Amino acid sequence: MTPTNTTMQASRSELDQRLADEQLRQAILDKKQAQIEAWSAQIDQLQQGLQNAAESVRAETRKRLAELRQARDQAQVQLESLQQATQDSWDSLLQQSDSFFQDLAGRFHEFVSSQS
Repeated sequence: MTPTNTTMQASRSELDQRLADEQLRQAILDKKQAQIEAWSAQIDQLQQGLQNAAESVRAETRKRLAELRQARDQAQVQLESLQQATQDSWDSLLQQSDSFFQDLAGRFHEFVSSQS
């Protein structure tokens, strides 16, 4: 193999790796966006369920919903940070967002379970 062919193969391999990395990154971002949208739908559904609840229950539920909205908004900020991350900061930001998303998912699950 000539040096030119070797260089071309190395460049092609690097390009393939960058493309794979970008596809993985986009898949992760899409998954997190879908989770935020699912939480938004849950919040809306719970809000509508408040209409039939007693006033004391409604007040507590409104408070919890406000907390969940705030946490969901923070998740959106985390997602936006990931979308703007450089390759150097991607891994650490992804770890932070994964922990945050897991915590928020647990809070949503706990809240929804308590409403059933």
